[in-house]
Amino acid sequence: MRYFSKTWQLVILLFCSFAYSGCAVAPDQPQSSSDQPQTSAKMETTKTGKMVIPFTSLDKSQTYQLHGTLYLPENKQTPSPAVVVVHGTTGIDERGTFYRKAILDQGIAFFEVDFKTGIFTGALNRPKNTSFVPMAFAALKELRKLPAIDPTRIGIMGFSLGGGVTVRTAFESYHKKWMGDEKGFIAHAATYPVCKPFLEHSEIGSDGLTGAPMIIFYGTEDSYGEGKAVPQFKKLLEEKYNFKVETVEYAGAAHGFNRNAPSFSYKDPAAINEQGYVAWNENAANDSRIKLVDFLKKNLISQ
Repeated sequence: MRYFSKTWQLVILLFCSFAYSGCAVAPDQPQSSSDQPQTSAKMETTKTGKMVIPFTSLDKSQTYQLHGTLYLPENKQTPSPAVVVVHGTTGIDERGTFYRKAILDQGIAFFEVDFKTGIFTGALNRPKNTSFVPMAFAALKELRKLPAIDPTRIGIMGFSLGGGVTVRTAFESYHKKWMGDEKGFIAHAATYPVCKPFLEHSEIGSDGLTGAPMIIFYGTEDSYGEGKAVPQFKKLLEEKYNFKVETVEYAGAAHGFNRNAPSFSYKDPAAINEQGYVAWNENAANDSRIKLVDFLKKNLISQ
């Protein structure tokens, strides 16, 4: 129980809060509502200290049964800051594992959500990225219910698909739509989020951004065009919205540079010539982990 054994007091409170709330009910929805989709899943504490937490999207038209796995930092006696972690098109994979221990070691809880199971199988039937935004905000609301989590210090990070969600949750228009007057994420760490669509559409709108700090990691040889799109997006944000996003570029790195697994090619309509390619890059991956953890420390702990 590496990440969990010494946090038993917070765990008991956490379990009790779920028992009281019904656990699977969507935020702000009555438990007895006949039109609210319910799930048979229960909060599950595994032998390794993980908590599997079911929840539902804030978009009432989405009937998906979502869930996430919560890891609490070891030896914490007070509520922890937390980060919601959103996977790429391949689903939960090596990337979350690559960052998890380093983040937990800083006293930050790690909530890795599953937005793929029961929703899509791959790039060819993947919903629009905006479809995942109300799911991400639902995860934020779910974490805020838990006594083990500091509700005022929650950020978001993600890879590829999840990177796009991470960026979009910083747009004030989406924040207002799904959160109203409630505070959104306080930090956004996106890794190769596929920025080209942000340049082609006026998606940000006149409301601009929430103002929460953002960092973007990308490689110059990314098959989705990040080598050109990220610098252009950075310039757009600064010139049009007076927002400075921090960017970290890795020369020669491909999409998926932090996925420690064999490289492969695949068809994806969002990629250049619809041909995606991912490849591990140890130097870029290790450096991104250091910088991402430092970013979370600065914005979730030090403020």
